[in-house]
Amino acid sequence: MLLKLLLTFSLSANAAEPAKFSILEYRQPAPFAGVIFDEKAMAKMLADFDIYKYSCDIKTDYQLKIQKEEYEFKLKDLRIEHKALTDEYDLFIIQKDMEIKALSTSLKKTSPRHKWLYFAGGILIGTAASYGAYKVINER
Repeated sequence: MLLKLLLTFSLSANAAEPAKFSILEYRQPAPFAGVIFDEKAMAKMLADFDIYKYSCDIKTDYQLKIQKEEYEFKLKDLRIEHKALTDEYDLFIIQKDMEIKALSTSLKKTSPRHKWLYFAGGILIGTAASYGAYKVINER
């Protein structure tokens, strides 16, 4: 990336005098291998760095705001969906409670009024049937 940046700055020509750079090999007039820039090239690189950094910050901030809005939209959508499902569940429970109440009322209306008479009659008939079966089996 640095080489691309350096070449971009060095190849852009000024009308008066272009910025100059020189690529050095090891053991050339400088004691290291690298790139040497003149004052114009160095000034352009330093000035453009701030511009490109600011541009990058703006683009990054814009993309982060877009992502934030998308996630807030998804969160709001999920909250609405949750509320709708909760309301549907509550209506279902209310409907079932009403159905249970109606069935309970219906059962109370159809059940006999004098349950103790039926209970006592069942005990008497059961006792008589058991005694009759006992007598029939023991006579043989």
